[in-house]
Amino acid sequence: MKAVILATALALGFVPAASAQMKSPTPSATTDAAGEAKFKSADKNNSGALEGAELDAHKTVLAQVDTDKDGKLSRSEFLAGVKAGHIK
Repeated sequence: MKAVILATALALGFVPAASAQMKSPTPSATTDAAGEAKFKSADKNNSGALEGAELDAHKTVLAQVDTDKDGKLSRSEFLAGVKAGHIK
């Protein structure tokens, strides 16, 4: 009997939290999706990095966002820049 009560209490405690998470995307997920869309749009040659003329719109933040200092923006650098607010 105690096991049934415990299982019921646990189930009732987790169900509302799980259903709330499924209803709407978190702000982070929305930001990630928007960042991915921006990167895909900017990566004209689909190389997986922004380089050359693709960087023109981001030259002002390149020094802050290009963490490995290779003169390109990888997908991860770009998304980190979006998340940090450097790339809008």
